[in-house]
Amino acid sequence: MKVKFITLGCKVNQYETQALIEDCVKEGFHITQDKADIYVINTCAVTHRAEIKSKEVIVRVKKENPQAKIVVCGCMVNSNKELLSNLDVDYLIPQNIKYNLVDIITNREIKKRSVWDLKISGFFNQRAFVKIQDGCDYNCSFCEIPSIRGRSESRKKEEIIAEVKRLSYNYREIVICGVNLGLYGKDLGNNHNLVNLIEEILEVDNLGRLRLSSLEPSLVGDDLLRLFVHPKLCPHIHLPFQTGDDRVLKFMNKRENVSLYYRVVDNVRKINPDIAISCDIMVGFPYEDEDSFKNTLEFLKKVKPMRIHIFTFSPRPHTPFANYNINNYRIIKERQDILKRLADEFAQAYKQKFLNQRLEMIAENKDDGYVCGYTSNYIKVWVKGKLRVGEVYPIVIEKIEPLRVIARI
Repeated sequence: MKVKFITLGCKVNQYETQALIEDCVKEGFHITQDKADIYVINTCAVTHRAEIKSKEVIVRVKKENPQAKIVVCGCMVNSNKELLSNLDVDYLIPQNIKYNLVDIITNREIKKRSVWDLKISGFFNQRAFVKIQDGCDYNCSFCEIPSIRGRSESRKKEEIIAEVKRLSYNYREIVICGVNLGLYGKDLGNNHNLVNLIEEILEVDNLGRLRLSSLEPSLVGDDLLRLFVHPKLCPHIHLPFQTGDDRVLKFMNKRENVSLYYRVVDNVRKINPDIAISCDIMVGFPYEDEDSFKNTLEFLKKVKPMRIHIFTFSPRPHTPFANYNINNYRIIKERQDILKRLADEFAQAYKQKFLNQRLEMIAENKDDGYVCGYTSNYIKVWVKGKLRVGEVYPIVIEKIEPLRVIARI
C-alpha cells in the first residue's frame, strides 16, 4: 500500500515523521509523494494558524483521494480532537502513542513502546535533524505544549551519539533539536547536560557541522557559549525572545527579563561578533500595549537579529488565556508590518557584511536554475552551476537581492 506523509510544525515533528516513515518501510509500505492509499498528517498546535493549516491539509487530501484512509497524529489531536473528529478521519492518534502508528494502522496489538523507540537512519532533507529531548518543564502562559508533550524527558546519550554517527556518513550537517533543548540531561542525573553532549558529538569522526536549534536564553550559559569557537559548531543561535518588554515577559511567565537577554546577546557576540542570532517575536499578546511594543522595537534595534520569526498570539487550550477574545486585529496587523520592515532591514544588513566573503554552503535543492542551500551562519544562498545535492561547497557571495543572495563557487 502507498503511504503519504505530510508534516506541519517544528523540527521535532519533522524528526518524528522521518522515524514513522522508516517504521512504515520496515512493514512493507511504499512511501510516496503522489496519490496514496493512506495519508498520515502529523499536525501542529502551537498556534491557531497552525491548526487551520492542519485542517486545510486534511480537507485537501480527502479530495485528492476520497477512498484513502486518513490518519491524523501529532499535537493537534491532543489540543483540538473535537474539530478533527468532525472532519471524518479514520484514525486520530494522540501524541503519547504516536510511535505506535504502524500497530494502529495495521490493526494489530499495540506494543508497549517509548518515545525514544523512534529512531532514524536517514532524513528527507540534506541537513539531518536529531531529536535529543521531548516535553517541557516550563509553563509559559501562551503555550500549551507542556500539557500535550508532558514534562521534559531526555534521550540517552549513547543513543544520540550512535544516531549522529549513523547519519554523519551521508549528511554534512546535523541539527540537534528538542521541545526545550536547554533542559537536556536535567532528568538523567549528574554529568548529563547539553554542554557535555555537544562536546561528545563534536568528537564524532565523520561529523561535518553541527547546528543547535532553539535555546531559551536563560539556559545559555558561558559553558555553552565557549563551544562556539569549535570549527564544526555552526555560528548560529536561535533565541525565542517573544518580546523586549519586562512587563509582558512577566505575564508570559517567561522566567527571564530584558537585562538577561542583553547579557546573553553580549556574551554571544564576545565569542564571535558575526555570529548569526535569530529569534522569535510574538505580537498581540494580551498585555502588549503601545509602550511595551515600543520597548520591543527598541530592544530589537539594539540587538539587530539577522532573522526574526514574527507570529501573532492566539488563545490556546490549557493555558490561562484559553478564553481570551482578540479584538484588536487592526493594531496587531499594523505592528506585524512594522516588525516585518524592521526584520527585512536587519536581514539585509547582516547579509551585506558577507558580500565578497568566502563561506561554505550545503547544496540542498534546485530552484529556478539555481542550486540553493544554507551557509554555516544560516544565510540561504543561490548558486548557478552543476552542484551535487548534499555536498559542501566553498562559495563567495556576489550579490544581495531583496529576496535572495546570489553566490558563486
